[in-house]
Amino acid sequence: MSVVEKLRVLLAEKFERRPLEKVELLGYSSPRKWMIAVRIFFEIFITAYENGKVQVDAGPERTRSEISEFYLWEKYKRRYEKAVTEEEKKRILQKEKEERNRIIEDFKQRRFEDYIKKGRTIAYFAGRHMWGDEVARRVSEKHGLEVRFEIDTESGFFTTFDSTGMDDEQLINETMKRVDAINEAREMFFNKELENEFLASKGIEVERKRSRRRRVSRDDFKFF
Repeated sequence: MSVVEKLRVLLAEKFERRPLEKVELLGYSSPRKWMIAVRIFFEIFITAYENGKVQVDAGPERTRSEISEFYLWEKYKRRYEKAVTEEEKKRILQKEKEERNRIIEDFKQRRFEDYIKKGRTIAYFAGRHMWGDEVARRVSEKHGLEVRFEIDTESGFFTTFDSTGMDDEQLINETMKRVDAINEAREMFFNKELENEFLASKGIEVERKRSRRRRVSRDDFKFF
């Protein structure tokens, strides 16, 4: 049995995904040698590259769309609805896009404090991404390996190792160790009690359950 098939069996057993097809072997494409997707209530991906790098990751958090739908929606909706011409609407959408990109870049640079001070919805997202960093730190310390919370338009947890020179058993053991860490990171990330304790320890007011509102229809426009 190949390394990939052994991993699929172990993953199916670990996450109780039966039949085995629920642990999918995805397509090959250089520089990727193979990729496995575990379909649970979130997804874990294991990717092996031709240079020996193996990556285990989970996510994504919809950073870009969440900020647009639940923060910028409030700011730009009224302007958008009042706009008369298509050109006005495009300008408003462009301003929204620029602000969204600034926020994401600030989050990538871990510049959270200004957003925390603003309160309301954007403070929730800033705190959520701060918590992702803290989860990565805790899990890294516990498992003795590096887990990163990478922030971009979509964010998630990542860990990698170099499999060069490893035999099949070593490769499988190192991979499963990182699957355990990434799985724990995702479970901790969704633990609201732990998150609220962390945010409170930083002097951040805990945001209660948010209501999700339908975004004004931008689908009518082919701007993005």
